[in-house]
Amino acid sequence: MSNMDGEQILRKETLKDIPLFSELDIEQLRQITSISSLEKRRKNDILFLEQDEYRGFYIMLKGSVKIYKSSPEGKEVILHIIKPPYPFADVPLFEGGKYPANAQALEDSVILFIPKNEFMELILKNPLICLKISAGFAKRLRLMSRQMEDLTLKEVSNRLAKYIMDEVKRTGTEYLPEPFVKLTITKSTLASLLGTITETLSRTFKKMQNENIIRMNGKKIFVSNLSRLKDLAK
Repeated sequence: MSNMDGEQILRKETLKDIPLFSELDIEQLRQITSISSLEKRRKNDILFLEQDEYRGFYIMLKGSVKIYKSSPEGKEVILHIIKPPYPFADVPLFEGGKYPANAQALEDSVILFIPKNEFMELILKNPLICLKISAGFAKRLRLMSRQMEDLTLKEVSNRLAKYIMDEVKRTGTEYLPEPFVKLTITKSTLASLLGTITETLSRTFKKMQNENIIRMNGKKIFVSNLSRLKDLAK
């Protein structure tokens, strides 16, 4: 796809929403999109594997991608589920080295790819862009720190409530009479993301339904009591 197509999509899913680029002005954002390209990926497509040569980083525009590692025994550990409009595989850009994990599309996805060499050339020619992106990295690190705290300090019910609440806000259903989200990942994937096992996650879903906090209909989760869900998500 052309850069023009990318800019049209990015008018909807603006780069300004991404901590990494939140300090850039319109012209600086346009320079980023000018070196970028759109990639369409089908469900289960592998974007890169751990230790692949680093080519650049990505921004989710539509769909979702899981970032994971595999043990020598074949056990999969999910590190992140990436959804629009967040970046991934950006750390090796400055740290150097190869891709530190694997990335696989969880559904049909549209992704903006920003190549390493062109991006580094751009910021070397524009020190102000480099400084502003550094400020964006600081925001991203704070966000990652909060996510680690959630995994280590909160109960599974709190983590699940926060996941549902974040999805409600992201998809814009918070102010509907009955907010809802649609699960686009399997329960086993969600369990791994929340740092638990599928059986515990299923029990937590059932408990939240019994307490009339949520109700489930297939892959849709409807929020019956938004205030209680918010309290759990804190």
